[in-house]
Amino acid sequence: MRIAYALAGEGRGHTTRALTLAQGLIELGHEVIFFTCGDALELLQQTFGAAQVHRLETPRFVVIRKRISYVGTGFAAMGFAMKFRRQQKRAVNQLKAWNPDVLISDFEPTFARVARRLKVPLISFNSQRFSVDAKLDHLLNRRQRLKLLPIRILNRLFAPNPDLSLVSKGFNLEPNKTNAHLLGPMLRPAFTPDAWIPEGAHVVAYLRTSVLHHLPALALHAKQHGLVLKLYGHHPENIPDNVEPRPISNDGFIHDLLTANWVIQTAGTQLLGEVGCIGIPSLCLPEPGQVEQEINGILAMKTFPNVEVIHPRRTSPDDLDAVLHRVRSAERGPEVLNGADQAVQLVHEFLHHLNSAEQTSGPKTDSMSRPSVTEQPKPTQSI
Repeated sequence: MRIAYALAGEGRGHTTRALTLAQGLIELGHEVIFFTCGDALELLQQTFGAAQVHRLETPRFVVIRKRISYVGTGFAAMGFAMKFRRQQKRAVNQLKAWNPDVLISDFEPTFARVARRLKVPLISFNSQRFSVDAKLDHLLNRRQRLKLLPIRILNRLFAPNPDLSLVSKGFNLEPNKTNAHLLGPMLRPAFTPDAWIPEGAHVVAYLRTSVLHHLPALALHAKQHGLVLKLYGHHPENIPDNVEPRPISNDGFIHDLLTANWVIQTAGTQLLGEVGCIGIPSLCLPEPGQVEQEINGILAMKTFPNVEVIHPRRTSPDDLDAVLHRVRSAERGPEVLNGADQAVQLVHEFLHHLNSAEQTSGPKTDSMSRPSVTEQPKPTQSI
């Protein structure tokens, strides 16, 4: 069956989930095309080819003075909203020709409206929806739950009533409704419990613009241990001499991560789930103003002994050594269930039931005669 998959273009986590889910569905005989922007475009095109990946603008955070600006992001969102109706119309026209059986949306607002206009089911598959679909009262205090309110609102705006909700979150959370499934991280095949074999040559840092000012301190700390720092994500203009900027590469990142002495990251959902599985010491620097990453750090520290959040004013070599000593000497954490197989199976079963219902009532068209999506929408301004 045919699946159109739209995902937010910010960061690697959305893309990694899409890669893993789509590859599993393709192996089962389904067709998948993608709609996204930003960071996600290149990785998806590398794997599936440019013809299968189409540009669709999604809301994106605005960083001002080393932190996410809610005012700036709000103004950018207003600009996005002004073009939103045209974007919906363009996506509807493209997908009418391709005639998808189901749409998948990962934290973006267009496909929920497109699914309604095309009268096809919508699957929500993202990590942020844990704020709506998970039991959190016993894990987060009142203040922390209140901080999640903007994310809850966005999720309800982006995908108000999905036919199926899949939430990939690596903290062993429980669902609070029957049509929601709380899954583990979408682990790629290389991530097994015994996969981490440090080579003693490097550390990995995945950093974004808002935390790049910490790079000199992190590089100095690695240098004192005789290690190169391999930098993924965003790169500054001035790079310390023991920092190796790394290009976007799914295979390259996996290899470097599984052989690193430790990892520094921004507390994104996907990478936290991966390091939790393999047990690699992980130091987290959540982006300032990024509430989901802040909450991710809290939940990760309650789940994984090998993960700790660094205070942004405590990045001296002595401070970092103290954190590393704690996470290195900790016992192994709980088993992390791989959500990849479960996510593929849930979507496949959903499509099977959908196909059975169509055969009972009569298929909407002959799938062999359906054309390909060829028109590429014109880029609009990113937020």
